[in-house]
Amino acid sequence: MNRPVPALTHDWIWQAIDALASRQNLTTSGLAKLAGLDATAFNRSRRFSQDGRPRWPSTESIAKILDVTRTSLDEFAELASDAPEPKNQPAALFDGIPVLGEIHNAKVTQGAAAVGLERVTQFALLIADGSLEPVYSRGNTLIVSATEPLRAGDRVIVKPAGLQPLPRLLTKETGQRIELASLQREPERLHLQRHAIDWIARIMWVRQ
Repeated sequence: MNRPVPALTHDWIWQAIDALASRQNLTTSGLAKLAGLDATAFNRSRRFSQDGRPRWPSTESIAKILDVTRTSLDEFAELASDAPEPKNQPAALFDGIPVLGEIHNAKVTQGAAAVGLERVTQFALLIADGSLEPVYSRGNTLIVSATEPLRAGDRVIVKPAGLQPLPRLLTKETGQRIELASLQREPERLHLQRHAIDWIARIMWVRQ
């Protein structure tokens, strides 16, 4: 007797697609091409919109990959149930926005945001200590966007190449470099060449 299908969720359906590709010894891009779809149809970058909202695969694309791999719906459901938890998944959602890390000792210390923005361009960060006081307090949640335009005076999260992301105040920018100040009381200044920055994202708002 078949096992009951779990609740249909965004993570569950994408997990099933990943597992189906793996069973066929394919990448998700390879699976998409095999089914006659755009090679990027199942890429991780396509699973969330620019504002962080979940994107779902179309029923047509699901039907095509099931047909080309001769997989039944029951088998597809079992693949999702048996697959291991994917790595670097957001730990939780904050008002529908993925929480990708924490700030501790004035650095982003865990989560996908500590590495890079592979899947989302809007995300949340939790303040785990008092290292950013008096600007931000322990327990605050920062909502960050990598698509909003930047200007001097913005509070940002910047990821220098080879380093952890840092919360900073953008004080000056040119075509070649940016200048950042600490959010703390120290008069620290950080000067970075554009080519030495993996990414920079604007802190849009804070929730208490």
